[in-house]
Amino acid sequence: MDYERFFKLSADPFSNVPDSRFYYDSPQHSNAIMRLAHVAERMRGLGVLIGDVGSGKTMLARRLLDILREDGRFETSLLILTHSEFSPIWFLRRIGSLLGVKELSEDKTQVSSAVARRLMEIHAEGRKPVILIDEANLLRGQAILEEVRGLLNLELSDVRLITFILFGMAEIEQNLLVDSSLSQRVAVKYYLGALDEAAIKEYVQHRLVIAGREEELFTETAYELIARYSQGRPRLINAICDNCLIEGYLLEKDMLDASVVQTVVYNLGIDRGQEEQAPVSETAAGGDYQF
Repeated sequence: MDYERFFKLSADPFSNVPDSRFYYDSPQHSNAIMRLAHVAERMRGLGVLIGDVGSGKTMLARRLLDILREDGRFETSLLILTHSEFSPIWFLRRIGSLLGVKELSEDKTQVSSAVARRLMEIHAEGRKPVILIDEANLLRGQAILEEVRGLLNLELSDVRLITFILFGMAEIEQNLLVDSSLSQRVAVKYYLGALDEAAIKEYVQHRLVIAGREEELFTETAYELIARYSQGRPRLINAICDNCLIEGYLLEKDMLDASVVQTVVYNLGIDRGQEEQAPVSETAAGGDYQF
């Protein structure tokens, strides 16, 4: 199906696979990046970004990762969690691998020592280790949280040797309360809300421009319906708009109007109050650790 050619697109504008080329810098996204970058810059230890399902947390994590990697002062990586059934030794080994520890044993004490030595090496090289963790609401239980706290305890000459920035749903807050000492170390906490109607229009237009289309594609009434049914969640905006492209292509419509959006949301089940059941999947892009 070649709707890209029909709509004069050079790329897929509404894929839900995180691609930082399509990052949309709304005021609240810019605010979040500024605050979290401050945590990394000052090595504050622990930053937290909280957002609902489909709110754009993963895209924001990717954007922050790109920013830090472009700055030679940081040694930064992204760890993506996909379930919570992992052990403290697994977690420590993954952190070690992300930091570049060459040999990691199965002994927890040895792994902890190797990670500590590597952190001191990075510090001696004049760089700041920052680990971003996506789906961090899956960090559960006292044992796992103790490992995070233990790493944050590593200091040299009053300088913290590692900083974690967590991205996840609201249950992060409850999980951190299991370890009160760790929860008190949160230097910055930011809540990522839904996009408003004006931002939704800008978001859609931004993605279309990045994908190669300068001309308007949706009518004003179409944007109003997209805003209503997506509730400002980028993942759902993408799903609606992607299906609108398919529908418009099949109907050979060069402008996508309210009737196209209405058909799409009906087919997805969104207009029947079934937003959570719409076929929208969260996909973790490759390249960094996933579990």
